[in-house]
Amino acid sequence: MKSLLLGLLMLGASAAALADDHAASGGDVVAMQVHYCTLNDGKDMADVDKALAAGRQWKEQVGYNGWTAELTPQFDIRDDYDFYWLNFMPFGDMAGVLDNFAATGAAAQKAIDAVSSCKVALFGSRLKFPVVDESNLQQTSVVSIESCNRKDGVDMETLRGRHDEFVAASAAANADYIWNVVWPMAGVPSVAANGADRLDFANMFWFPSLTSQMAILDNEVNGELRMLRKTYLQSFADCHDRNMFNVKILNVPSRPWN
Repeated sequence: MKSLLLGLLMLGASAAALADDHAASGGDVVAMQVHYCTLNDGKDMADVDKALAAGRQWKEQVGYNGWTAELTPQFDIRDDYDFYWLNFMPFGDMAGVLDNFAATGAAAQKAIDAVSSCKVALFGSRLKFPVVDESNLQQTSVVSIESCNRKDGVDMETLRGRHDEFVAASAAANADYIWNVVWPMAGVPSVAANGADRLDFANMFWFPSLTSQMAILDNEVNGELRMLRKTYLQSFADCHDRNMFNVKILNVPSRPWN
């Protein structure tokens, strides 16, 4: 497992290359719809869970076939959103879901609006490891999200080769995490309200347990990852805002996507 911790150093590619590089290792690009949510005054996550009852009923009625994950801060002290909903599915399926929700989801939306206020953006997501139909992925308990820009002058072919090497090493060692790369497609401004520039892409590592997550963090400060990560960040990619979130899976696909 320790050799696989180098994966955090092997990440980095421009958004355009991630979208266009169909020959690279990884799954097909799918849609990731993200809801950025703040709790209404006097409400908490228990109220959100109750409000989702109408949404769960709607999903059953329409045969919703995507992944839905609810993220709440684990290590994140930014003063912005209280929680996030991430919906993953193929783009064609996303179109059907949006049409159905506009026509039949009024009750579910009303329940959500009573407890929270949400903004929505759309991302592309490419699964890098494991390379399987994403509808078959295992559930997770925590996710690490790190946003990055490729450094000027860094050769794209070199970074792509590092990706492929990490995919092969992960497969050989039966790694227990899921790795996907996401990039903004719609709804994310080039400059955020706090003045920060939008970054090109984010790397998401989904861990099955806190033990798995902490093994990487331990290696980063006490093991082989420490100097290698430092060299990577100095020479290959500018990465910012690594935040970590607790994951609650709200929906699992019931049918294959491919």
